[in-house]
Amino acid sequence: MQDKDDNQKVKDYRIIYQKVKTNPIMVKLLLVDGTKVEGYLHQPHTLRLTDMLNRHTQDSPFLAVTDAHVIFPNGEHLEYKFFTVNRTMILCCFPDNEEVVREF
Repeated sequence: MQDKDDNQKVKDYRIIYQKVKTNPIMVKLLLVDGTKVEGYLHQPHTLRLTDMLNRHTQDSPFLAVTDAHVIFPNGEHLEYKFFTVNRTMILCCFPDNEEVVREF
């Protein structure tokens, strides 16, 4: 027979590792060092993109990007199935489906 502590551990495990439903959105990121990243961020249905970028930077400083194409400042191009980026390094983020209003 399991004791109460074992049952609590199982319950805690289910809460911590619960799958969150997300909406993949294609974005282009410009990082402070000049690196450009294009890939999918997985946005929870309950959050706007700006909320997702700004939330919990202390507790969760990294964002996951999938199917990422990365162009480094030295011109090197790399592709990753999974890539993480530190939220504090993001200078700007453009949803790929946004329409360009005017070019300069």
